[in-house]
Amino acid sequence: MSPTRSKAILLKEDFTIERRQKLAPPKPLSGKEKRLLNPNHGLVKLFERNMDRLISRFLYPHLSAIWNPYAWVIERRFRVAETTLSPAGWPPGLPPVRVLLLSDIHCGIFLKPQILAEVVSFLMQLAPDLVVVTGDIVTGHSREVRPFLDALAPLSRAPRGAWFCFGNHDYFGGDPEEIRKALQGVGIVTLNNQTVSVAHGTGSFVLGGIDDLILGKPDWARLISELGAPHLLLAHNPDHFYDAAGHGVTLVVSGHTHGGQIRLPHGPPIIRQSRFCLDEGVYSFQSSLLVVTRGLGSILLPWRWGADPEAVMIEIVSAK
Repeated sequence: MSPTRSKAILLKEDFTIERRQKLAPPKPLSGKEKRLLNPNHGLVKLFERNMDRLISRFLYPHLSAIWNPYAWVIERRFRVAETTLSPAGWPPGLPPVRVLLLSDIHCGIFLKPQILAEVVSFLMQLAPDLVVVTGDIVTGHSREVRPFLDALAPLSRAPRGAWFCFGNHDYFGGDPEEIRKALQGVGIVTLNNQTVSVAHGTGSFVLGGIDDLILGKPDWARLISELGAPHLLLAHNPDHFYDAAGHGVTLVVSGHTHGGQIRLPHGPPIIRQSRFCLDEGVYSFQSSLLVVTRGLGSILLPWRWGADPEAVMIEIVSAK
């Protein structure tokens, strides 16, 4: 991804943010890109999952009072990436749709509610038509979302609503149903192997959400049973992409990878979460498109380097 930067703006007194960062055009995929080690299964994933639980629930809470650098990272490095896409299967004649993509917020030990509130307030000033949150809203337990609900609530003011799908961390502890109910209480609707028709202009498009690939129970048959293949699909893990393309999904939005979270200059991700090398940015395969955001939060370490936290504003324009 080769971003083009412009001047920064100041949010309140201490919140500096890059206002615009253009994403590179879609990268064509052959369908043969694959890493030897599958990061979605096996001993490595099991070790990572238990380390996440240990650090987020038992170790870091004792350190956070004296060491919490992630607030500094967000205040100075969070940025908004932008892309304009014309998916081949998008309903013709619809006016442009501005979709705000958030992912991997990771409410909990590293993120502070007031910092998230600042981010959300700024993002809603960009006037999205639709907000989508593609999973991992918590870090280690479902109850972690509670202190952040007031900060998340403004997302529901988008004219076409705010929508959520589950990620792997949303299954780490507690009951995911607690997350769904809590978000519903502030106007954010969860789509779990479900679709809805969203009116826009004089027409509509189909929005869907698929369950997490690793710890959830994705059900493609249920997803497409009522309204057909979604035009826009929320899928936490980008490795859902080839299955989605095979089912005729027009555009998939994902997170999960954190862009690697730690990257050397111009180097590959240190933490590789996608088996199919779908680490960040925009991809194309056949007639389907995928957008992968680095996401907002952090896991294991309260730090990012070379993969700054971001949200993505996607403008979807009907193909002429």
